[in-house]
Amino acid sequence: MITRLREHFPVAYLCQRLEVSRSAYYEWMSGSAARQARTELVLQIDDAFTSTGCMDGYRKVTATLARRGIVRDRKTIARYMRVHGMVGFIAQRQFQRAKQRQARPADPPDLVGREFTSDEPGEILVSDITYIPTGQGWLYMATVIDVATRMVLGYACARTQTAKLVIQALSRARATGIVAPDAIFHSDHGIQYRSRAFARACGHRIRRSMGAHYQCWDNAVAESFFSKLKSEHLDRVTFLNRQDAAAAVDEYVARYNNERLHESLDYHTPAEHLEQLQHVA
Repeated sequence: MITRLREHFPVAYLCQRLEVSRSAYYEWMSGSAARQARTELVLQIDDAFTSTGCMDGYRKVTATLARRGIVRDRKTIARYMRVHGMVGFIAQRQFQRAKQRQARPADPPDLVGREFTSDEPGEILVSDITYIPTGQGWLYMATVIDVATRMVLGYACARTQTAKLVIQALSRARATGIVAPDAIFHSDHGIQYRSRAFARACGHRIRRSMGAHYQCWDNAVAESFFSKLKSEHLDRVTFLNRQDAAAAVDEYVARYNNERLHESLDYHTPAEHLEQLQHVA
């Protein structure tokens, strides 16, 4: 108001009537240029932010401004966006996912440590999921393999990779009677293995174990089986539908367990090695 009326009245008079000290007024005036610059920058940020449908975070907004010839420090852009509530949709989703990760129970520890050896059938189980292309779309396969014998104790195939798929594979493994009461069940950090449904299926008697994130060597036995399944059998055929692919899986698992010789088992089949271990016991 003083700035607006100073052309008609003395500044001292206006400051006296409005109960403002002249020194405070002149100090405020010295910073007005900086305030105007900040206001203009906020408007430019807002325009760049809204031009992308309010999707982008501060990094892309900074890049958008730079393309318009407005070069500013990325941290400055981030601060102004935060103060003025400009949060990109993608950033919101990432924040929500981070909160969900913090809220969920901690993943099980690694109880195997890449030591894929055992002399007791059913003591250590490894599991993973792979996919098989068909003319109808992907066919997903979950396996449960016994480390001691390398035998596929249970497996299941379905058109979707849900917790139900791995639960079915575990159920079939248990039905063999080979799984030990306090067996270790080792897998990756897939959402299927982290689900509450799968945790309930394991109960208190099966000890869940997970390797490190994105480390295929932490589940090498399961990865090795899938490699053999595809290179020795599935890669030779083009499947028109999921039913044919599932039948091919059945055929290979039967041969793998009962006919295929394994170098790691001193050139015995998993079925033969299981019989030997049970005989020793």
